[in-house]
Amino acid sequence: MSDMWKLLLPIVLTHVVVLVVVIVLIKRILLGDTSKAVESVREVEAEIRKKEAGIREQIEEHERVFQQQKIAAEKELDEHRTQADKEVARARDQVLGEAKAEADRLIEQAKRNEEKFRQQISQDMEEKAVLYSGEIFDLVFTEKMAEAVDQVFTGELLDALDALDSTSITVDTNDVAFTAARPIAPEQKARLEAILKEKFEADIKVQEDIQEDLVAGLAFKLGSLEIDGSLSNRMKEAVEEVKKHARG
Repeated sequence: MSDMWKLLLPIVLTHVVVLVVVIVLIKRILLGDTSKAVESVREVEAEIRKKEAGIREQIEEHERVFQQQKIAAEKELDEHRTQADKEVARARDQVLGEAKAEADRLIEQAKRNEEKFRQQISQDMEEKAVLYSGEIFDLVFTEKMAEAVDQVFTGELLDALDALDSTSITVDTNDVAFTAARPIAPEQKARLEAILKEKFEADIKVQEDIQEDLVAGLAFKLGSLEIDGSLSNRMKEAVEEVKKHARG
């Protein structure tokens, strides 16, 4: 029995030593792989943290850029809005100004038209007043009375012409015209020719044109010298005087 143990003991010891060596080797292998794995994990974690930090920085940078762009866009929008408000206000002021100017122009035009219309009415009334006066004259006065009135008006004109200072007056005998309401009486025509010759050294044979709307009296033109001694002219002057008194 002791011999067997002696024989077996070296074998057992050898196996034990081999087993220990194997265990040690296995342990070392396992420990080495674990260390490498841990180191790899640590490296991966470090790389991930580094990438996370880079991504976070990129996100923050994008956020800063976005905020800057947002602020710039809001500022530009405010500027455009302000400019648009100014343009609208300017357009409104322009439209209102043009509308006011047009309204003022229309009012002024209406006033001018009103004044023109008033003057036209006044002129028409004057013309009708003179016309009606002539018609009333024809209705009221007989032919004999009308001839007498005509001679009175013609005589007044001849008296005024005879009293005229002719020293500063030059007449053009080539530009002569006589207009009467009815034929001038022979004695008055002769007196008129005598006055013209004496006052203006004009040897003129009076040939009158008949214009019944003069009503009575005589009107003539000698160059720049024009005298209207007709009843219709007196009536026009009377209408003007009535208008002045009415306005006063």
